[in-house]
Amino acid sequence: MTGQHSLIGRHIDEADTPALWIDLDAFEHNASKMLQLCNNQNVRWRPHVKASKSPDLAHRLISIGAQGITCAKVAEAEAMAAGGINDILVANEIIGTTKIERLVQVAKHARIGVACDDKANISEISSIASKSNVTIGILVDINVGANRCGVAPEEAPALARHVMESPGTELRGLMGYEGHVMGMQPEDKEAASAKAADILAEAKSLVEASGLSVEILSGGGSGNYWHAATLGSINELQAGGGALMDISYQELMKLPDHHYALYLNAQVISTAVKGRAILDAGWKTTGRHTGLPVMYSHEGAEVTSLNAEHTIVALPAGMSVAHGDRMTLVPHYSDSTVLLHREMYAVRNHIIQDIWEITGAGALR
Repeated sequence: MTGQHSLIGRHIDEADTPALWIDLDAFEHNASKMLQLCNNQNVRWRPHVKASKSPDLAHRLISIGAQGITCAKVAEAEAMAAGGINDILVANEIIGTTKIERLVQVAKHARIGVACDDKANISEISSIASKSNVTIGILVDINVGANRCGVAPEEAPALARHVMESPGTELRGLMGYEGHVMGMQPEDKEAASAKAADILAEAKSLVEASGLSVEILSGGGSGNYWHAATLGSINELQAGGGALMDISYQELMKLPDHHYALYLNAQVISTAVKGRAILDAGWKTTGRHTGLPVMYSHEGAEVTSLNAEHTIVALPAGMSVAHGDRMTLVPHYSDSTVLLHREMYAVRNHIIQDIWEITGAGALR
């Protein structure tokens, strides 16, 4: 980022392209909406940062009211802890000595929790953590219908008991991520979310009936957070992507009171064909996991396709653009866009307020 901080206080259009940026007003609005719902339901908000991968952004979420953050990978947790975040849930199974040793190192600097659905995994975490005199919090992962990770409710008591009997680990509670409901239509999503909540509640009842207490019940995604937080089965919400907002989340959430907060500026590099503009940002910049980015700055212009290094834009009749003109896009899915960048501009009223490093970019292990 050599020389980049000289851009603070200047218009976002002065940043070289491609330029990923966050509208702070929209971001803070979205985050506050999610936090308000959590507060109304007495639910802690532990937003997932797998999309943003930025400790700077995580600190902003915590300043708004989040209580810790959620990650998907040990490498993300390492980046967050190195950036000063000290309460981290890795909502994923962490398997193998190499990864567990790294997780234990993070636990020397931050309060760490991790999802587990296997006794052998718990035993290995216990062995490595106890040798290092640290404690890893365990959330027994429950399969609430996504059929990805997690055990059936009736298997939860034995796993919870094993955690309690294993040095270097402590039972924090249960988690169940209902990823299968996120893309459902509204009329189906509520019922599916309720069914997932019932499964998690059943697991809690069985664990408590075995004589153990369950402190944390964690779950929920941005595609159903308003259901997850109000059904009464969780006391910790993991949804985080809705604070950034993008096309995919808008399609999933269908909430008019969330605003796009993540944008990408690209510049026109060719107008050789009439009615068409070529931009200097292709799928290596935008990602293409779920769909095309959408034009934001030029009404009527349409993104028609992506190449590796180019975006092709169809211009409406009467619209002309010139070399160097900035065009602003809304990414289709923030999770597959942000990881391609090394910094994002924090912008208010089009003026750069700060530059946030994306230190978790490439955090795949």
